[in-house]
Amino acid sequence: MTTRSSSFSPRKLQYPIDDHDWISKLPDELLQMILSKLTTEEAVRTSLLSSRWVDVWKWRSHLVLDLNKIIETTRDEHMHRVSLQLARSMTKTLENHRGHLESCNIHHYVSQCNDRTLESWIDTATRLKHTKDLTLTTYIPRCIRRYNYKGTSLLDLLPADTFSHHSLNSLSLGGYTLIGPQVFSNCKNLKTLKLINRFISDASVLTEVLAACSSLEMIVLNVEFLTRHGVLKIENNNLKFLQVTFPYKLDRFEVDATSLDVLDVKFIKDMRDNFILTSPNIRVNGHSWDPHSIHNPHLLYNVSSYLAQEEKNIWHELMLTGFDDKKRYGSLSVSVDINDPKEVEILKEVLLMWATNKMENLEILLKNKKAPREEGECSTNNKAHTNVLEDAKPFPNAAFRVSNVRLYNFDGSNEEEFAFASRLVIQKTVVKKMMIETSLFPTAEKLKVEAAVAKLMKLPKGYKRLRIECF
Repeated sequence: MTTRSSSFSPRKLQYPIDDHDWISKLPDELLQMILSKLTTEEAVRTSLLSSRWVDVWKWRSHLVLDLNKIIETTRDEHMHRVSLQLARSMTKTLENHRGHLESCNIHHYVSQCNDRTLESWIDTATRLKHTKDLTLTTYIPRCIRRYNYKGTSLLDLLPADTFSHHSLNSLSLGGYTLIGPQVFSNCKNLKTLKLINRFISDASVLTEVLAACSSLEMIVLNVEFLTRHGVLKIENNNLKFLQVTFPYKLDRFEVDATSLDVLDVKFIKDMRDNFILTSPNIRVNGHSWDPHSIHNPHLLYNVSSYLAQEEKNIWHELMLTGFDDKKRYGSLSVSVDINDPKEVEILKEVLLMWATNKMENLEILLKNKKAPREEGECSTNNKAHTNVLEDAKPFPNAAFRVSNVRLYNFDGSNEEEFAFASRLVIQKTVVKKMMIETSLFPTAEKLKVEAAVAKLMKLPKGYKRLRIECF
């Protein structure tokens, strides 16, 4: 539903309306709801219907200004002229809009970086429209892309503090080149930063950019460095979600983030040797990184029942971005409290992101959070037990398969954890091997866990060749 800033509201104007035009007689709020289902281009066209419709589109809370559809079909020799015409149209649309914007998505031609048009659009979107979520994507024509792709669309042409307006909290940039960090000066306002398909001069520049954006809670990096060596450091105690794609090797990649709950490594070369993570919520084990991790994405997820639904939905959508048919492959390391039904449900959602037979390794760290209960009080354990155990349907579903599973912090005396592990064995979830950590337990506890593992070994296996071992 379209939202509006309280500082702005459409003027209540009287328009002559035909007696048979029932739609035009609807109040502005309903008309805006109807227009919210249309593209920006379609919504603007409704201003031609009658005087009643002239201003309705101008109160949209979301604008998408995209010249790609036309540019893609334009011959190279006509590109500059057509892009100028489209840019003027986009400028007019942005200037005619009234009120504030929740989001603004601008896809533009490379020349708009050089003639200050992009700078003007950003200024209007942030300082006049108070846009909260800004997406900028540059189109680079075939002729330039072929010969000089890395030297085009320089963000450094923009003035310092370009993205520092207090209203802007989410910024996504696609296709640009960044030589220095100045354009990101004083960007403490940003909560989300996505750098997609970008060239950056070297890792130290990106380190400075991320340090200037000290309030970031979500970072998505899909970048290539023009200098293939260097050290990238991310130090941010507000950071909760980090997704990285680096096609070439770095000398070192360091992440220090005390609040990090999700680390989504989609593509990094030689991960095991040059990655240092300091984050209490995420445990990176020696077996976490496949030696061929350049080809195998790895997701590390600390499941939390305190995660807001909207935030979780955004994270989960990003986790599937770039995968065919919106299904992941690769491996997963997850920390979860099996006794918490909300966390169990989130775990189910995450597992179902994987395509059938495409999860190679699954590591599960069982949190074992045990809150004291009053006598006779109903525990969340029973609820989780019902969700996981007593539901006749396989968990997460009948088609899910994983080659290898490692369980950490497995409590042999915990009924819910044993029931969960039993399901993995019986219902054909684990295909090759289930490994259960016992070596770090004190002697007495180790014996209990090993006894529970012995019981698991006696269960009827979904796959007869499934091996169950301690390590």
